[in-house]
Amino acid sequence: MSPSPSSPPVDPGSAGPRRRERARRGPDAAAGCALALLELAALAVILLAWPFLDHFELDPQAPREPFTLWRYLPAVAVLGGLVLVAAVLAARARAAVTAVSQAAMGVLIAAVLLGGAALQRHEDERGRPVPAPTGGFSGCRSGGDSHECPGG
Repeated sequence: MSPSPSSPPVDPGSAGPRRRERARRGPDAAAGCALALLELAALAVILLAWPFLDHFELDPQAPREPFTLWRYLPAVAVLGGLVLVAAVLAARARAAVTAVSQAAMGVLIAAVLLGGAALQRHEDERGRPVPAPTGGFSGCRSGGDSHECPGG
């Protein structure tokens, strides 16, 4: 009786393509999470810490500068640009998890940027005084009797 055929010894360095792909996903996911956390921290510094330190004043008699987001939104835009560059680089490197996480952070930063700009524009319009009527205005709106007109 002859011995049963056995498979050749498996070389650990010759893992299949699926195994190599799964092995690459670990560092990819770690890089995606680390970048997302760093970007969230940068966003918090730009929108929370920087304005706080900018307007922190111990002297109650010091003149108060009005708070405006226009001063900080360019930094948010630069952060968004960096996130998009990281997403493109990750996609080129075929790091799918990092590319998707960077794209999601890009959407979040774009929403913060657009929402902040809309909020500040609304605040700017609300603080503006209503223009006074100019000459040629009689005050009569209905065109009816004189008792409907102011002073008439």
